[in-house]
Amino acid sequence: MLNYTPTPRNIAVVGAGLAGLAAAHTLLSSGHKVSLFEAAPQAGGRARGVPHAETILDNGQHLCIGAYQATLALLGEAGLNPEHVFTRLPLALHMHHGAHRMSLVTPSWLPAPLHLLWGLLTARGLTFNSKWRAIRWMLRLTQSAFTLAQDITVESLLQQGQQTETAIKTLWEPLCLAALNTPIQIASAQVFLNVLRDSFQQKRSDSDFLILKSDLSSSLIEPLLEKITILGGTVLLRTPVVAVKNETSHCVLETSDGKRLFDDVILAVGPHQLKTVTSDIAVPAFDYQPITTIYLQYSTSTRLPYPVMGLYGGLAQWVFDRGQCCHQAGLLAVVISAHGPLNGDKTALIRQCMSELNQALSSHDIQLEAVPSWTQVITEKRATFSCTPDLNRPQNKTSQPHIYLAGDYTAGPYPATIEGAVRSGVAAANLIGLGRTPLNQL
Repeated sequence: MLNYTPTPRNIAVVGAGLAGLAAAHTLLSSGHKVSLFEAAPQAGGRARGVPHAETILDNGQHLCIGAYQATLALLGEAGLNPEHVFTRLPLALHMHHGAHRMSLVTPSWLPAPLHLLWGLLTARGLTFNSKWRAIRWMLRLTQSAFTLAQDITVESLLQQGQQTETAIKTLWEPLCLAALNTPIQIASAQVFLNVLRDSFQQKRSDSDFLILKSDLSSSLIEPLLEKITILGGTVLLRTPVVAVKNETSHCVLETSDGKRLFDDVILAVGPHQLKTVTSDIAVPAFDYQPITTIYLQYSTSTRLPYPVMGLYGGLAQWVFDRGQCCHQAGLLAVVISAHGPLNGDKTALIRQCMSELNQALSSHDIQLEAVPSWTQVITEKRATFSCTPDLNRPQNKTSQPHIYLAGDYTAGPYPATIEGAVRSGVAAANLIGLGRTPLNQL
């Protein structure tokens, strides 16, 4: 018979993005001692707020969905009510190309997956042929448990599913870009199916859009940091880690202030940053996809017909009315995902997005003011890894016994999303375990 008692371990988490925050919180909740290192002056990584002269913006407009169970669980464990953090919108796609529109609205009174099938059946702007093929395809995917024998591209998947060009342009391609931030010509069909499965097959609310009610830092990052501090964690901002070395029974972590010993280290930095702290871990090279967000501030009376509008066939893809979602009246966020080189002239880029938006709004008899009071363009060049078929993504556990990886790029069913980052951070923390040691053996 074995008797065990928990033995707390001294653990360093390098990187205070969402993966690092999730790892630190999970470890502290299990009774471990945690030091959280962040090179930047603020936590959050790619999911951070950006100060503007008149308000706080986000380092890119983020969107979560109701299926993000790990994210919602983390908020709950940290004492945050998701209903206070997010504006929840039942799935509704309103796609525009000039004056042409496609609207798919799912009812709140039907369970999954019937709500999606009803939405497809009653969608406006799709022919009966497009609707029938989409419904039949979704039923076949359900029968196959949304699993492929061999991963292929989303474009090939849609061709095999005999989807019409209209359905692809107005429905499947926008969903793929929103979820994977990777063009359908090279995007992983299996990862796309993972998102569709989790969004549409369990609960109706899983397909809801969850939009943060305020900027990322104040609504998500700072409350998590505060909880980590309350639990006894040490947060060290502006503290770059320059080296991590695995020893026989511990790790040596080096900063500009000197060397420190830890039982274990979780590296929650981007894969392109790993080589700056250790040469002992081999991680495959990733290609990346950018996301550009263009903020347009109009008068506070400006209001879009929907909180989230979709655009297709042009440069802009999504427009968020942050007045309806985030209490920033008159502020619009235009999103361009997985794009190639953009016009270096920001004025011309802004003008093009405004023109496309006004063309879409013409079908609602709405016209934006000629000139917004201010604009801001934010491009995250490495917003996500390029989520291609059969991509080799590293495990959380490395070849070094006391060093672990955390980040949305690690092996998992999801693409580079908030949910993927949180899942990876929790998984890395759980690998370290409860640290139990036998007291005696009878």
